[in-house]
Amino acid sequence: MNKLSAEAKVGLLVIVGSILLLYMTFAVGKYQFGEKEGYTLQAAFDSVAGLDTKSSVRMAGVKIGLVEKVELEDNRAKVTVRIQPEVKIPRGTEAMIKTMGLLGEKYVEFVPIKNGKPGQASPDSTSDYQDGERVQATVSPSDVDKLINQLSSISDDIKQVTASLSQVFGTERGARSMEDMLNDLRQTTANIKDFSTTLQSDGSEMVMRLNELVASLNGVVGENRDNIKVTMENIKEASKSAELALASLDNAARKIDRGEGTIGKLVNEEGMYNNIDSAAKGISDYTSRIERMKTIVAFRSEYMFPDAKSYVTLEIKPRMDQYYILEITSDPFSNYNRTTTTTTPGSTIVTETYEDKFKFSLEFAKRWGNLALRLGLIESTGGVGADYFAFNDRIKFSIDSWNFSSREPGNEKAHVKATAGVGLGKTVFVNAGYDNALNSRRASAFVGLGLRFDDEDLKYLMGSVPIPK
Repeated sequence: MNKLSAEAKVGLLVIVGSILLLYMTFAVGKYQFGEKEGYTLQAAFDSVAGLDTKSSVRMAGVKIGLVEKVELEDNRAKVTVRIQPEVKIPRGTEAMIKTMGLLGEKYVEFVPIKNGKPGQASPDSTSDYQDGERVQATVSPSDVDKLINQLSSISDDIKQVTASLSQVFGTERGARSMEDMLNDLRQTTANIKDFSTTLQSDGSEMVMRLNELVASLNGVVGENRDNIKVTMENIKEASKSAELALASLDNAARKIDRGEGTIGKLVNEEGMYNNIDSAAKGISDYTSRIERMKTIVAFRSEYMFPDAKSYVTLEIKPRMDQYYILEITSDPFSNYNRTTTTTTPGSTIVTETYEDKFKFSLEFAKRWGNLALRLGLIESTGGVGADYFAFNDRIKFSIDSWNFSSREPGNEKAHVKATAGVGLGKTVFVNAGYDNALNSRRASAFVGLGLRFDDEDLKYLMGSVPIPK
């Protein structure tokens, strides 16, 4: 029985690893084929800022589903959620947007109505929501602008109160009230006088105690006279330092008022302000471009009967019609070596070997509609490529050509590769094609399997990884 070659073992290992990674992806991300379990409900909110797809849906703090879709409908946010089949949502339940903790993620909370509160579901609404129905009672989250408006309203109320007080005390009735208050103060002063008279007649013992306290204080002051002098001198020095500091501040304020120095120019010259404003706008524009940039990471393995090639791809898309591709390839035919050995006169032995090494690709791509052209390094040599997308990018046809100056016997012509790929859902894709079509000695058909993750998938996967305490 023939044993598997080392290249075949590597290919099988890559395929097994891809299958395990695929299983882990579906286990963590809860992906599934076919019809999804559970049923969907819809709810409309004035704002769902911070709520993303795959956010959790909870009732009484327990997770009962996920957010499936967030879209705009009649200038309101329409949220579609998928609820676990065993969970029933009674009619009249309120749907709210809440935050997990102070700065946690946003999620949808279903709050059942208790004891038939006014304005909620009617008494005969005892059934549960069915698949596809819309939850009518919704509560949107509070935002900062509303809080600021409320604080402004409170400030206006305070102004009205102070105006009312001014009107009250400015009238004759207010004057009489003030006179009554003065009479009360006079009565209080009279009571204090009576108390002091009582102290004069019966407070001899208290006076004696106070004399003893004063004598003790005099003794303490006498013992610490030198320390008190030092302290007073320190206070004088501190006072002088404070005067100098105030003088320096006054001098700096005068210079700023005259437009001297950087701060003075910033305050008094309009050109400096315009420059700073332009710089701030430039920084804002740069950060907005970074936020629009998308990143895609992909892994795939191609089996070429019996050899296998593995790829790790990073796509950076600053714009939808312009992107960059960085790829690392493990190629079993990467390094070709030819050895000629002379055994006897006129007899030679030719030995050809291949070494599996990493190759690098760096391409610039430009897209026009469904057609994209690529140019750059392909597997460590110059090359070009083209892609054609169909059915909303679920199917892609590609052709690549590189290695135009090969000296390997039987592989002198350019390396041409044709590929057709199909996406199975958002993450998994398969491809097949023909590799090195112009060189019959190295030509081979292939099939492949891969995984593809975009920004939302990476954020979700990283958020699902538990953090050790």
